[in-house]
Amino acid sequence: MSRADAGADTGSASGEKAKRESFTGTSVKRVEDHRILTGQAEYIHDITPEGCLHMALLRTTHPHARIESVDTSKAEDHPDCALVLTGEDLVEDYNPMPCGLEGFEEWSLATDKVRFVGEPVAAVVATDRYVAEDIVDLIRVEYDVLEPVVDSIEACDDEVVIHESVGTNVPDGECLEFGDPEGAFEDAAHVVEREYSWGRISGVPLETAGVVATYDPDHDEFDVDCNIQLHTLVDDTIYETLGYPPEKVRVNVPADIGGSFGTKIAIHRYCSLASMASQHLDGTPVKFVEDRVENLQGGDMHCTDRKYRVKLALDDDGTVLGLDTWFVDDFGAFPRYPVNQALKPLSVVSGAYDIRDVRYDYDLVLTNKTSQTAYRGFGVPPHLYALEMAMDEAARELDIDPTALRHKNLVQPDQMPYTIASHNVYDSGDYPEALDHIQDIVDEKEVCEGGLLDPAVVEAKREEGKYRGVSYTLLIEPGVSGSDWTDRQRSDREALKVRDRDEVAELPEHLRAEVRDDGTIQAWLAADSSGQGHQTIVAQLLADELEILPSDIDTGYLDSVTAPTVYGSAASRMAVMLSGAAKGLGEKLKGNLRQLGAQEWGIDVDDVVYRDGGVERVDSGDRFSLADLAAIDGGINDPKTRVSYDYQHPVTELPEFDEALRNKFPVYPTAAFAANAPIVEVDTQTGQVEILKFYSLRDCGTQLNPDIVEGQAHGGLAQGIGAALLEEFGYDESGQPQAVTFFDYLLPSVKNIPPLELHHTETPSPFTATGAKGTGEGGMIDGPAAIASSINAALEPLGIVADEIPATPDRLRRKVREAQE
Repeated sequence: MSRADAGADTGSASGEKAKRESFTGTSVKRVEDHRILTGQAEYIHDITPEGCLHMALLRTTHPHARIESVDTSKAEDHPDCALVLTGEDLVEDYNPMPCGLEGFEEWSLATDKVRFVGEPVAAVVATDRYVAEDIVDLIRVEYDVLEPVVDSIEACDDEVVIHESVGTNVPDGECLEFGDPEGAFEDAAHVVEREYSWGRISGVPLETAGVVATYDPDHDEFDVDCNIQLHTLVDDTIYETLGYPPEKVRVNVPADIGGSFGTKIAIHRYCSLASMASQHLDGTPVKFVEDRVENLQGGDMHCTDRKYRVKLALDDDGTVLGLDTWFVDDFGAFPRYPVNQALKPLSVVSGAYDIRDVRYDYDLVLTNKTSQTAYRGFGVPPHLYALEMAMDEAARELDIDPTALRHKNLVQPDQMPYTIASHNVYDSGDYPEALDHIQDIVDEKEVCEGGLLDPAVVEAKREEGKYRGVSYTLLIEPGVSGSDWTDRQRSDREALKVRDRDEVAELPEHLRAEVRDDGTIQAWLAADSSGQGHQTIVAQLLADELEILPSDIDTGYLDSVTAPTVYGSAASRMAVMLSGAAKGLGEKLKGNLRQLGAQEWGIDVDDVVYRDGGVERVDSGDRFSLADLAAIDGGINDPKTRVSYDYQHPVTELPEFDEALRNKFPVYPTAAFAANAPIVEVDTQTGQVEILKFYSLRDCGTQLNPDIVEGQAHGGLAQGIGAALLEEFGYDESGQPQAVTFFDYLLPSVKNIPPLELHHTETPSPFTATGAKGTGEGGMIDGPAAIASSINAALEPLGIVADEIPATPDRLRRKVREAQE
């Protein structure tokens, strides 16, 4: 069935017909789901080449110790041992792994010291994983145990320095001032200052990190199949470690991986080690897949671990005059690639509030814990959590209703596009209306007889020691990150003050396609997927551009050598970037096909039009289908039916972002948002929190595929619930991790995910090709702050604030006891 036939089936008037023929904006079923649900999807775990050997790692149990000796003799004598590698072997032939800051040297296997429990010290390659694990136990390591650094605040004192060559545990920090924060606090009638803590969490994907590496001795190059995220952007962490140019290290990521959310950006250690092992074994394939304990304990996948101090300056009427935030970010043993997550909150530094005078101050601190990597939201969730807690406490201190305080300070719709103090720009939205709307919904459905917030029910529950409450919050999801700002911490910051706009270099999004012999389209993405539905979105977008059906479009993925470097699937980018790329690619291909038809007919290109999956002569109506054009194009050296397109990041065309770009401040040109109202019940006898129902009004601009948007929201909110109430990679005072299995690291499940009632509005972005905004990090960004604020509302009679995340039962019960003493 053709696109025209699909439209004819509707039997509608022309205007309605055209509307129905647009696949973009409709819930087209995900093309990825069939192979996943039928077991046809291939994951890294499924790839085992003939003759493949398996790698296992010896990991230290010490958080901080000097390596005195490594005895591998018994391991090497084992009949099934193919290879043993130590840090000493790596130093001879390879390079240390790239770090996020200058001056650090981290090897794929520890050399002089171990700096966190779970750090690999040796690698063993054997016939299978079970044997390799047994051989690992034969390696003997002698350590000189050192005092660990565990508390991030105490780490700042540098009494024990983790990296002697650096000389401090605080390798980076910056205090940024926008407007006149000092004046704002001097003039304020009220100053509210509080401290908050955000615990170490992460994404914990269903599929752990995995790699199959093969060295080709004939061509002196590597093929690396792995589930790394951003494979064309961070492949340098592999090829630089190996000491090879990028064209010699081909990194390929399958179409399906079992989740990432940023956590697989930092699996280059495994990719490099497997590659090194294959090279030492003259090209024998080597495979490594993390087990779950490795993933949780030392898998280089932990994320944000912060302690905050927040100050608000306010007038008597509740107008917020100034904001001052300071935080310590515990990055673990090494400052990895995502040191810039300390800066991303600048993109929403004042949340949804109109605050012009802001101070943003942070210290990046090292401790003897697993290194941080990226995780959904990339530093924004804890910042918004701390800000919203401060707003709740300010409301209490000024005796103002928290919702009224928020409402009074919201950015107004007539201020859009709104440039925040730190020079990022919010593109569109009506925040007051959204907050009113979600409150109206809850009032109508729950603040009524028999509702969850029926005053009589609330009072009766309180007599039982169960406190119910709801808070109305509006949180912003910054979307579509630029790339130029992400190396600010490795830049000369003084030089940035005189930097010219022309020096800014952003990364485009690459898309390519060709018309196949049967008239269908084969498209290729340069960015890998983590399950967001990119193949479906590309099919929808290109179907509209080329006036064909999504089923006539197949989408694959390019490896790191074939593809150009793109930023890829992170920072809520892909919906917007793929929209622009598909639009540009479609226009380019249609232009080529018109030229091809004109050449064949021997007429001027202006006398040829593209329509319904083919080209037509204006004068006669003669037509070439896409299959015809593929056949005509077969003998041409410069094929017209094969095109590629690089879509430039939206900010490159927007002068509104010039100030942020010049100074390498975070640029995020879309501002999706959510007005949330989770209804919670806190059992004061146990400290247990139950979310009875979660109401959310969400806006991501134009919804390219509403089902995918809905799925992203559900998944994000599930992660937000886990962050708020359950998950934490805790460490004891001796530096030992306390969450190394799922008995310790608690995940949300059907038992604690409440009914979610989601509503949607659409305020299209004026900055993007389709009006879409980023939506990949929502839920995790807005959920924790919303839940914590509702806990505050429930426990307001006791004067309790959820000043620690996660708000676990023991923490809340302790606060209740203190309040009742």
